[in-house]
Parts: sequence; C-alpha cells; structure tokens
Amino acid sequence: MPNLKKLASNRNKTLKFIFGFLFITTMVVLVAVFWRPQAQNEIKVYFLDVGQGDSEYIKNPDGEDILIDGGPDNSVLNDLDQVMNFGDREINLVILTHPHADHITGLIEVLNRYQVDEVWETGVEYPSSSYDEWKNKIREKNIPDKSVSAGEIKNFGSTKIEILYPLSPLQNNKIDNVNNASIVSRLDYGNFSVLFTGDAEKEVQQQLVDKNIYVDVLKVAHHGSENGLLEDFLTVTRPAVAVISVGAKNTYGHPAQSTINLLKKYAIRIFRTDQNGTIEIDSDGKDYEVKTSH
Repeated sequence: MPNLKKLASNRNKTLKFIFGFLFITTMVVLVAVFWRPQAQNEIKVYFLDVGQGDSEYIKNPDGEDILIDGGPDNSVLNDLDQVMNFGDREINLVILTHPHADHITGLIEVLNRYQVDEVWETGVEYPSSSYDEWKNKIREKNIPDKSVSAGEIKNFGSTKIEILYPLSPLQNNKIDNVNNASIVSRLDYGNFSVLFTGDAEKEVQQQLVDKNIYVDVLKVAHHGSENGLLEDFLTVTRPAVAVISVGAKNTYGHPAQSTINLLKKYAIRIFRTDQNGTIEIDSDGKDYEVKTSH
C-alpha cells in the first residue's frame, strides 16, 4: 500500500518547485522587458508624448531623475512607466514651468504616485483649482517647494540645471500672460546642452537674446505657436535639433507654419511628439543620438 503521507509530501515539494520556477521565470521576463540598462556616462532626455501639453523627463547617469511639467492629464504616468527604471518610484526634482492646465494637471497625480524630493516653480499668482490642488498636495506631503528665478543652479553629479528665466522673483506676483511667467532652464552635461522653454513667448525670448545660451537641443516654446519662436532667439541659441511638444490634430493650429518655416530656414532638425511620439535623446557629454517611438 503506498505511503499517502510520503506521496502528499512529494506532491507538495513538486508544486513548490513548479510555482517557484514560474515565479523566477516571470521575474526574469519582467526585468528583461522593463529594465533599461543605462551607460554609466550617459544622460537620457525624454520629451514625452502627452498630447497637447508639455512634459520632459531626464535620467541622469548616476540614476537621479528630473521631471519638467506633467501634461494635460494623467497619461504622463504611463509614459513614466515606459522610460523610468523598473521599480524606481522616486523623482529627485520636479519643475513646474507655469501653472496652466496643460503643464500642471499630470503633475498632481505624479505627487501621489512618486516620492518627490523637491519642487521648483515660480510661485506666480494664478487662480485655478488645479493650481490650488497642486499647492495643497505639496503641503500635505511636506515636499520642499522653492520659488526660483535666474541664477538658481542644481548639480546632479556632472549634470547641471540652471534657471535662466524669470530674471527676477515672481513669487505671489500677478502676471497678465502667465505663459511669460514660464521657467526657462538649461541642462548641461559635458558639452551637451538642452534648453527647456515652457510656454515663454517672444517677449521673454527677446530678454534672453543677449545671453550666451548656445545649445544642442531647443524645446520650442508654447507648442510651436506663432508667438513661440523669435528669430533672434533662434540665431543666439543655434540648436541643431528642435523639439515641439504638441497634440495631434489640436484645435489651436499648433505648430504654426511660420514656426516650422523658421526652423527650416536654419536647417534645424525638427521632431514633433504628434508625429514622432516620445522623443529620446541620449548623450555621453560629447555626442548625442535622437530616437523616436514612432
């Protein structure tokens, strides 16, 4: 007569082995799919495809993260899942360029889902429920919240991010055109540089033309609108690559044909999130490579 206890014990061991094997196999597959190894000396800049809005994510070589704006809805969360390292739930710095809905809305849920170490914004006065919710969430989570202006610098190892605009503090100031209260920031890693402009229009750009801000990549302001690119500003920044964050078939007519023509006039390579999806730029501090999801 078979030993039932021994059979049961053997069956349990077999089941444990099978489940253990399946668990390990599943974890290996997940890591293979979601883990994206990054060269030790390489920075990655992503212009996320969030529709008619702005969101940029930066992965520094030492693993620290920067997120600039969050787009018009929660689609930024899915985009971050695609580009952040598997299991990474911390963002070291979040920058809100200005509190318009197409830049701030996605950031509110980012504050809920991720550990955010620090927030930078201008602190400009702006009456909106989204901005109120943003401020309340920052207080609730006790996140350091700094109102920044030109000259503010933060280093992440060999990476430097510097605020170029606003030229003076705007905290609690009321600005008629909040686009022109946008933070303009420059990212430098070795000889590679990117200029993030939020929605800063020609009026702001005119104030920056006397600055030494030659860059490799320009994030074109205000989704490439007619008022989003000043020719003098373009000739000063002299980018080789221009990125336009814009929604497909948007009702605003963005990007304006005049902006596209101006970029073409200077033979600048144009990438658009509505046509190219998420745009990734990788650099070792010397050379860089542009990749697109479409």
